[in-house]
Amino acid sequence: MKEGGKFIVLYGPNNIGKTSQVSLLVEALTALGLDAKALKYPVYELEPTGRLLNSVLREGNKQSLNAEQIQELFARNRRDYEPELTKELAKGTWVVSEDYTGTGFAWGLTFGVSFEKLVEFNKGLRREDLAICLIGDRFTTGIERVHLHERSEKWELNRAIHIELAEYFNWEVINANQSIEEVKRDIWEVVRRRLIT
Repeated sequence: MKEGGKFIVLYGPNNIGKTSQVSLLVEALTALGLDAKALKYPVYELEPTGRLLNSVLREGNKQSLNAEQIQELFARNRRDYEPELTKELAKGTWVVSEDYTGTGFAWGLTFGVSFEKLVEFNKGLRREDLAICLIGDRFTTGIERVHLHERSEKWELNRAIHIELAEYFNWEVINANQSIEEVKRDIWEVVRRRLIT
């Protein structure tokens, strides 16, 4: 097995099962004897960006931030958490994250921010050791009706952009519309092949 902590990110549009699969992957890594933890971006507990992002996503963007300002705020949240992420990985923890920089690209492009501007916002942030994108039809049971990223008119476009980004960034792609166990199995096979010897 390769030494040191690894940073694994699960991408995909909202309501595709990422939260469940992050938890299952952490369990599988822990069962293998590894120190593993789950992470979710944005990190809402991080001040001041976390509180602002929660407000933008769930309270109607009372600050009237435009799409570029919102993506800059997401990138700042990632950057502000970077020292903690670096510390966890340095001590050998495997960090399995729901969303990261690729999410910023996907939602930024969905709302009309240029690719070049998104590159600028996310410049210098850590790269994932492994990125996996879940693609399929959304699971409607978990939809937050007030969440900016879960409104149906943007969701289909965002899914299409995730597919394009998966090809551009060479993310591993998994069919999300299988049983939970089948998705778990496919994710584990990718992790085993790419990161575990």
